[in-house]
Amino acid sequence: MKGQYFKDKTGSSNLKIVHIYRWDPTKNENPREDTFEVNLDTCGNKVLDILHKIKNEIDASLTFRRSCAHGVCGSCAMNVDGVNTLSCMKSHKDIKGEIRIFPLPHLKVVKDLVADLSTLYRQYESIEPWLKTKES
Repeated sequence: MKGQYFKDKTGSSNLKIVHIYRWDPTKNENPREDTFEVNLDTCGNKVLDILHKIKNEIDASLTFRRSCAHGVCGSCAMNVDGVNTLSCMKSHKDIKGEIRIFPLPHLKVVKDLVADLSTLYRQYESIEPWLKTKES
């Protein structure tokens, strides 16, 4: 499952090693875990900031969901160091050592860190968790 290793090219000593689950259904390859050296000197303090930095500066093929970046929508939910969390709310400073990022467990993977949420949404809709008025 070992994948590519992306070494930092900035010369910074303030690095965080990040391991990310990678899988592309369009390629006939097994899932792998790519490793990135990320310069924290030019990165925000959330795990989502690290993912943006990797996608924008190191590997544009990295795929993940994000939207509000304020912990409201849940789009950036993933498994960070064995805990399901919102990457926009999780500070990388709270993680000692290397970071491991995987898609949410028990869901089909669409690509990389993107999980298929259709079953979750069907279950959510089935319990009708919204306010009902007499008119509805």
